[in-house]
Amino acid sequence: MVLQDTIHHIHSLLPVQDAARVACVSREFLRSWRCYSKLILTKRTLGLTGDKSEGSEIRYINKIDKILNTCPSNGMKVKTLRIDLHDCESLGASYLDRWLRIAVKSSINELSLSLPDSVKKKYCFPYSVLFDETTSSLQSIYLSECIFEPIETVGCFGNLKSLDLYYVHITEKGLELLLSKSCILERLQIYSSSEIICLKIPCTLQKLKFLIIKSCKKIRVVEISAPNLSTFDYNGAPLEIRIRDPSQLKDVYLSSFDPSRILSYVRGKLPSIARNVERLTLLSCGENVNTPMLPDKLLHLKSLEIKLGRSEESPMYDIFSVVSFLDASPALESFILHAERDAIICDCVAGDDLYLRGASAYKHDRLRRVKITGFHSAKSLIKLVIHILDSAPSLEALTLDTTGGYGQKASNASECAASRGRSGKCSFLSERDIKDASIAVESVGRYIAGRVPSAVEFQVLEPCRRCHTGNQSVDEDWWDFLKQHAG
Repeated sequence: MVLQDTIHHIHSLLPVQDAARVACVSREFLRSWRCYSKLILTKRTLGLTGDKSEGSEIRYINKIDKILNTCPSNGMKVKTLRIDLHDCESLGASYLDRWLRIAVKSSINELSLSLPDSVKKKYCFPYSVLFDETTSSLQSIYLSECIFEPIETVGCFGNLKSLDLYYVHITEKGLELLLSKSCILERLQIYSSSEIICLKIPCTLQKLKFLIIKSCKKIRVVEISAPNLSTFDYNGAPLEIRIRDPSQLKDVYLSSFDPSRILSYVRGKLPSIARNVERLTLLSCGENVNTPMLPDKLLHLKSLEIKLGRSEESPMYDIFSVVSFLDASPALESFILHAERDAIICDCVAGDDLYLRGASAYKHDRLRRVKITGFHSAKSLIKLVIHILDSAPSLEALTLDTTGGYGQKASNASECAASRGRSGKCSFLSERDIKDASIAVESVGRYIAGRVPSAVEFQVLEPCRRCHTGNQSVDEDWWDFLKQHAG
């Protein structure tokens, strides 16, 4: 029995194509094949990736049809079914309905369905097939680009734990009905829904922990009554968020790829809607209003990551204003900042600017690790680093990466750590990138390196000197000075 269980386990780890092959050469694996529970049906898994000949689409559809039709007769108990139909433009709805009915009879736990363009917006998902008394085992659903219209008579989705709706056409009323029937739902993702304006998460979702909302352009309000939500991930323009009980909300991810003033919005709103947040990640593009200094605190925030994308217009954001987040977070331990070029005001330092001197009025007693990617010679960025050095007595590590994340330690820059790409270089950097990095390294030596306590692990990352040589090399005196302080 132990050997048989071992064979079943090994078989279950194989891709469907390999699992079918070994079933043809061994009786043990043939018996195991009937217990094979994971069917991932794509052109790759069925060995049809390179088939561009006439009729290849029909052959693909027929293969899927044959596999699914033989499952019941072979006694196969499918638990996971994923079907990729993106390239099947001639696929008829009757095939889909039949395959779903077959899958239901196998008591599936996980269903993932991606549809072709010809079917998008026209195929009405047969919820009556999936959500009746015989489908109580269904635990996970991933639907892509179809119509989903639950009705009042639909049954309770007693075991549904994860629901992903990707470009799915569902109304607010339909989603409200669906959620009311999914009492043990733990994860909900809604991506690019064009019909939802007000999203309401009911208090009946006692086990909901993860809520992900992305690219829903019409959405204006999110009302969350689920009491145990721990992770909230939202992408889009700032909106009205109402959370009845935010006590369990620990992880928040907020992003926008359009000019949105999201940093200012979060600084003003987050303390009231997520007072116990511990990990906060923010992505903003085209930020043009400085982050305000407010009295409200984020008392439990331990990890802060901010990503600033470039603006299409002239950058107006003063990066030093993110100090507002640091000063509001007395428990902060880790701070990561990614600043793309042209995302912030580039007011270069001139001479020994006195504006960079002076002790901070605030103390960040628990801040231990700081990393800044895209570090350059902007005065506000240098001032930010100096502020951190002056106000973080517990700092253990400071990393300044003068590239876009492809840098190497200054004391070891002659070694190429990355594999070389098609360009013959370990990373692609423009001449401007290399020049800016060179000036940034020099600015570190002039204004920052001498302020770093000896106990702090200090790294300055620059472009690989083996792959990127030329006029961008740093003056040797500054280079030696940096090596002494960067280790």
